[in-house]
Amino acid sequence: MPARKQRWRRSLPADLMAGATTALVGIPQAMGFAIVAGVNPVYGLYTATFATAIGALLTGSSYLKVMLSNILAVSIYSVLAPIPEADIPATLFVLTLLVGVFQLGFGLVRAGSLTRFISNAVLTGFIIGGALLIILGQLGNLTGYELEKGGIRIFAAADLLRHAGEINPQALAVGLLTTGLVLAFRRVPHLRTAALLLPIIIATLIVRAAQIEVALVSDISTIPAGLPAPVIPDLALAPTLLVPALALAILGLVMAVGVTEKTTEPDGTIADVNQDFRGQGITNILTSLFQCAPASGSLSATALNVSAGAETRAANLFSGVIVGLLILLAGPLAELIPLPALAGLLILIGAELMYRPHEIVCIWKYSRSGRWAMVATFLSTQVLPLQYSIYIGVLLSLAIYLVTSTREASVVRLVPVGGGMFREERAPDRLPEGQVTALSISGNVFFATLQAIERSLPSPEGARGAVVILALRGQVEAGTGLFRMLERYARQVHAHGSRLILAEVDPGLLAGLSETGATEVIGPENIFVATPVIGESIFEAIQAAGR
Repeated sequence: MPARKQRWRRSLPADLMAGATTALVGIPQAMGFAIVAGVNPVYGLYTATFATAIGALLTGSSYLKVMLSNILAVSIYSVLAPIPEADIPATLFVLTLLVGVFQLGFGLVRAGSLTRFISNAVLTGFIIGGALLIILGQLGNLTGYELEKGGIRIFAAADLLRHAGEINPQALAVGLLTTGLVLAFRRVPHLRTAALLLPIIIATLIVRAAQIEVALVSDISTIPAGLPAPVIPDLALAPTLLVPALALAILGLVMAVGVTEKTTEPDGTIADVNQDFRGQGITNILTSLFQCAPASGSLSATALNVSAGAETRAANLFSGVIVGLLILLAGPLAELIPLPALAGLLILIGAELMYRPHEIVCIWKYSRSGRWAMVATFLSTQVLPLQYSIYIGVLLSLAIYLVTSTREASVVRLVPVGGGMFREERAPDRLPEGQVTALSISGNVFFATLQAIERSLPSPEGARGAVVILALRGQVEAGTGLFRMLERYARQVHAHGSRLILAEVDPGLLAGLSETGATEVIGPENIFVATPVIGESIFEAIQAAGR
């Protein structure tokens, strides 16, 4: 028997158990997140079926669970909020298709490395803001008081306080009971994996038995006993959805990268994030035909998949299949679920998502630029549609990167300490007369940092007979700006009777110096190419300076 078939049979029981666990936990989540997104809960169930099963076969990560996530759901709501209710389903499916196209494109151009330019501070502010929107958006279902739609949600919460007398105490009791049961069941080891599903079932049975007057899922939608036939989305709606679809694709991929990097493969390696991008893209393209919402990798669902004992990607395949079977066999029973129970569950999820005090304190204490980027992103989530907040977050992240890189770029002095090693010191303001000064560029060299680097170079005024050695190791994509800067500095040094030597020069950089004419100004004899031994060409330059 082939080794692969043996492994499959050996892992089958564990994967089946993990798939059943994540399916049962995912059903109330899928319905709840669909409600957060402002769409029929059945679309959340379809997504938990098709996206999870198809994503299991296509992504690079063996454990990544592709589903409708909480933050993605809030973003979808902000896109669909202005859409007439009758047009929401068609718009949702086109949105799923476009998100998939963008995600596939990111994967094909191998854009996985670009996600590192979205800072953790910005992502933290975005997640906290999105989680708060989840909480605020469910206050109406929790209390039975119909909140004002549209506008800034924090104002809707204030409206609820002004009309506290109109709160339905029965709805509030059902919601709080569900939340309390979730917290209680999590403390019982044997019930922990069912801690989200059991409270929903218990609340449903209590409402049914006691005939409590609260809103049910059936009041907002119907859940058919069956799976949808494939239908091509209405592409005429696509032009107006391109911008929000791109934002959702970026958001989904950033979240998925975080999941992949935190969840290693069985052999200890990290899966190819670009394959995850391509897999999620194809998954969303295919699932748009089956009435699914946009999906991406979920950190909490993936963590549950691993903790439930998943050994291969078959666990997620089983999870999707099990949800599909439950829809076929008992779909209409989901209509009996009380909306306050789902609201209590979602508010608890949102509160847990917001609760990250250590991360917030670290950003606040140790990153001044990150601190204000986090606050600005959080505020943008509360006053702007969420799909635009992610663009603001991306721009803030790039601004932080550029500003930080510019501040950190400077020139340092290298002082030999023996044994082929150097000690870094602050570069002198002026070159010492008649002495050799070794320097190195600290930080990244690009157009925005050249001015800061040039200001850090010691002035050659009054330093007759001085020799300055500038090490350029690692500077391989500097562009013509660096060549012109070196040429200017060489002319200043020569004008004061001193000498500039370049060391640790990459061969590609050497070609650029030659093509721009900088080599003629500096002198070919004053350029030492980098060797595989770090610092070797610096010592060669020091020896040449003494001749």
